[in-house]
Amino acid sequence: MKKYIIILIIALLFHTSCSDSFFEKYPTDSMTVENYMKDTDEIQTVLNAAYSSMTGTFANSIVYIGDLPTDNAYDFKLNNSSNHIALHESTVDSQNGILSDLWYASYQIINRCCLVIDNMETVTATDEVYNQLVGEAKFLRAYTYYVMVRVWGDVPLVLEDITDYMAVFEYARTPVEQVYTRIIEDLKDAETKLPDFYESNNDKGKASATAAQAILGDVYLTRGDYSNAKTYFEKVIAKEGSNLGLLDNYASIFDANNANNKEIIFAVQYANNQSPSMGNYLGSAALGNIQGIPIDPDGSGSQIYGVNILMMTHELEAKFIEDDNRRTVVYTDLISPDYSCTIPMTLKYFDYQNVTDGISGQPDSGCETIISRYADIILKYAECLNELSNYTEAIGQIRRIRERAGLTTDIDANYESIFSAIEDERQLELCMEGHRWFDLLRTERTKTVVDAFYNRENEVVLPTTISIYQYGDPNSPLSVSDHELLFPLPYDQIELNPDVLIQNPGY
Repeated sequence: MKKYIIILIIALLFHTSCSDSFFEKYPTDSMTVENYMKDTDEIQTVLNAAYSSMTGTFANSIVYIGDLPTDNAYDFKLNNSSNHIALHESTVDSQNGILSDLWYASYQIINRCCLVIDNMETVTATDEVYNQLVGEAKFLRAYTYYVMVRVWGDVPLVLEDITDYMAVFEYARTPVEQVYTRIIEDLKDAETKLPDFYESNNDKGKASATAAQAILGDVYLTRGDYSNAKTYFEKVIAKEGSNLGLLDNYASIFDANNANNKEIIFAVQYANNQSPSMGNYLGSAALGNIQGIPIDPDGSGSQIYGVNILMMTHELEAKFIEDDNRRTVVYTDLISPDYSCTIPMTLKYFDYQNVTDGISGQPDSGCETIISRYADIILKYAECLNELSNYTEAIGQIRRIRERAGLTTDIDANYESIFSAIEDERQLELCMEGHRWFDLLRTERTKTVVDAFYNRENEVVLPTTISIYQYGDPNSPLSVSDHELLFPLPYDQIELNPDVLIQNPGY
């Protein structure tokens, strides 16, 4: 019985080893609250474990849900997971493993954050240390709930650490509005407690006041509160300078050797060649029977065996004009001049320096999974400006992003033209980063855009270099039903508590 209850919320705490860098990978040992959490050093290890819980399934699931159910991406279908296929083909059910993993990881993060927040009230700490640890924990808890509430709607709102496993049965789903109220409260508290930036490389990657402001702006934008969203985005933009700004080179944003660069506001951190998670799994899904993809970044003509889970749709590929310098970063079908690429792939998570260093000979990636970056904020700020009828300034913000991509900007100064331009620009700039589905939900465009993609009139032309690019008939008519704007709660959680935890309609 305890096995299944643990899946619901409770996770074992992990002792996190912090050597020179805050984000070294973590050996783990089980422990209990009774014999731990006695001082701030021990509480720090629990906070580090909360960060660690964001790696792997949590961060990857955000990208899968943000791109696979949309017109952005396909999953490679040869011997790959039916969970990914179901996301793309709008056939998700309550037993989807991606959703189960996200639910479990989310409450693991939340419980660890609650442990930090609650136990900081009972240990001796300076104001600086108290604010830092509690501020980070509140940011992580708020962001996790922000993910959950957009995926499932009403979710159980847990605000205290759970040490008695029977207590989980008391938690029913909390209405969305109450969850958002707590998200905003936690983020505002984090904003007051945390520094804007970190000078030490060992601290970069931690939650910051700037990250809290960026997510607050996002939350208000999602809620349709454009005035407050504009205020918080302007707080972020006011800090542009040596610590924050657009990089000149789009590809440099995603370079594993340029981690935590000034465009990145908050990201999930990875190190390559680290057991057991293989670094960032989005870098390449190493499948033994897949044909080799030639990699030639240094002229060596080496090959890697494996393929991304995310592959760009032909519809998205067609939106990238020839002069757009982002295209070859987002997607490639030819990596080496000496070879033909057998499987198209996205390169945003590809770590060129470590293609052969993975665990058990499998490739891995040290690339971050970016949660918030400056270009994202600029385009969301433009969205606020457009909603508030400041058309000229909105176009100016869009122009900043397009100029970096090597493109000109010609947009009529009216609401409809700017709305369309922002939607397109966000798709091009942020594809494969987990934004598209949530963008379309926010603007109430999901059914219009995704249904049009599913029911496109033109026949999809498959790449000539691969025989199995999509699962089944790529031209089969599909659609997004109203109830599918929210995903189903995991089946095993409903079975554990059917009288309290009620499934979303339609599942």
